[in-house]
Amino acid sequence: MTFLNPFFLWFLPLISVPIIIHLLAKRKSKLIEFPSLKFLKLLEQDALRKFNVKQLILLIIRTLMILLIILGFARPGLERSSGFRLNSGSIDLLVIALDNTASNRSNLQQSDKSWLHEFSADLAAKGFKVAYCGLADLQLKESLDEIGAEFADIYAEDFTNAFSSQINLEQYERKSLLWIGDGQDAREHLETLAGWKKYLLMQPVENDAGISLVKLPGQGIHLNDTYEMLVDIEHSPDIQEPLSLELMINEKRQNQVVVEVNQSSIVMTARVEEGGYQSGRLMLATDEASYNNERHFILPAEGDILVQVLRTRQIPDFWAIIEASVEEQGLNLNIRVLDYSEIDNLDLSKGGTVIVDDASLLVPYNWNRFKAFIAGGGQLILFGNGGASMANMLGFQSQLVEEVSRFPLGLYLTGSTTTKFNTSPLKALIEENRLKVYKRFKSRGDELGETWVRFLDDQPFMGASKLQEGRVVWINTNFSMSGSNLPLLGIFPTLVIQLAQSQDLKTQTDMYNSNVGDTLHFYPLAQVNDNSPFSIQRPDGTIDYLSPDLDYTLHYPNTNLPGIYKLTRGRQVVQPIAVNISSHEAQAHRTVYSFGESDIFVSSKASEIETEVLEQGSSLALWPFLFMMVFLLWLAETYLSRIKATWRQNV
Repeated sequence: MTFLNPFFLWFLPLISVPIIIHLLAKRKSKLIEFPSLKFLKLLEQDALRKFNVKQLILLIIRTLMILLIILGFARPGLERSSGFRLNSGSIDLLVIALDNTASNRSNLQQSDKSWLHEFSADLAAKGFKVAYCGLADLQLKESLDEIGAEFADIYAEDFTNAFSSQINLEQYERKSLLWIGDGQDAREHLETLAGWKKYLLMQPVENDAGISLVKLPGQGIHLNDTYEMLVDIEHSPDIQEPLSLELMINEKRQNQVVVEVNQSSIVMTARVEEGGYQSGRLMLATDEASYNNERHFILPAEGDILVQVLRTRQIPDFWAIIEASVEEQGLNLNIRVLDYSEIDNLDLSKGGTVIVDDASLLVPYNWNRFKAFIAGGGQLILFGNGGASMANMLGFQSQLVEEVSRFPLGLYLTGSTTTKFNTSPLKALIEENRLKVYKRFKSRGDELGETWVRFLDDQPFMGASKLQEGRVVWINTNFSMSGSNLPLLGIFPTLVIQLAQSQDLKTQTDMYNSNVGDTLHFYPLAQVNDNSPFSIQRPDGTIDYLSPDLDYTLHYPNTNLPGIYKLTRGRQVVQPIAVNISSHEAQAHRTVYSFGESDIFVSSKASEIETEVLEQGSSLALWPFLFMMVFLLWLAETYLSRIKATWRQNV
């Protein structure tokens, strides 16, 4: 037996009140004069007998009435499966999980939830504790109406851990989860719920096609260039008609193609008609589920690959020579040479490569900005020893020790270099001993992720380490004549070009394209004389205001809608980023998701789910019967208390 309101059991001592009243009540005797006393003894015994029987029955009835009232308010229930075992509190928990993710968005918005309200009321009456959550975040709610559709993916962490952080699961002997949705990913997540009863109410999505992914060409696109993009498209099996795919660039229609039923990918051609950021939108028509019919992207058409240099001024000015050489050869690099005093003018929003020719001059503020820049796909090339911050970024466990030699240190090229860039000129320089290095910083050894050039004692000279989407390249010497003759060699401009071009351009393009739920990072220039605030123009037209952090980086976490988010300052668009639903959620629905041999009860009929869940109910409610018994006892008590004590007529 279980009690839904066990608090009222504390009132059980009140059943002693009728007993105490009967014991303490003073019965007043009535004086009756008799003509004769010969029957006194007999009459006294008869009266006492009548009093004992009647009062005892009334005492029992009144005590029972108080007991049943207390038990009724405690709401007892009889367990169907385990008999009369006594337990306090609800022993059945049912979590109703609504698929409110992007792939089930249209289902959730159109569904009639009135049956769920009635079903929940029936469950509560039978002793269930009912909670609700959305599959996008698994936050338990008391009301079904608090859960709305989102453009998110299914919560990736363990369901049990998510629930146990919000509710004490140990107090429930039986736990059940009712998943209501299209069935995508249901088996994968439900099978991890050990010890739970699992139900799935299928609401399939039919006639669905979607754009799952757009593969952009990367950077290096110029004004008037024509470029191609590969668009991946998925169809559900019931799609039988061709679809139309339309391309908009900066909200101007550029192209339209027909997608046949058997096509899983298609090449779209676009042209750069306006310089700067290409704000693109692909639209697929016409199927019944529209959540995955659009894909947004940003492609920067800034021209050449950006290479920015933070230099120390020397005579001769090596970087000016390199800059002139690149311009003279007409290479696809856009080189900007800055002094260290201009470090805040580095444009980290455009990706590319940043070269720092003296890492020791960087302060923590700079390192923090560079970490975010590299994580987003940028490349940082460092010379020298940047201390603990650089060692931490490169993953070094040891402290670098400066070593100066009067004679040049020998070098050799490693095999991994050939996989990164053309090594022929560099190989010839090293083999002919024309590259002279006099200063280096010794480390513990093989701590770089990849080493391209080594000293003869296997210390690294040039190599790189990955940091999320980007990489850090370290050249183990100073960029000066006292450190090496590298700046004087004609190979160095070529080396810079190869490093810039070998970096994965796709990762730099990905800086402008994110998914719903990602935090967007913006790296505007530090304009000292401009005090106007930064703002984000959201896809729905609303505006949020932002302030940069101590590293002059802006972070925007509220990406709950697909579309273009534009960082603006005044009327100027500083940087746009495209946000989409994940490629996984954009997949077209299959007609049936396979569940095979599993312990999940699957049905597309709500009535079958209701019957199955209710048959597993923990208890039969007893409190209505208790209050009915109280009413009957009250009638009996009222009738019995009105019967007057009478004397026996025949003695």
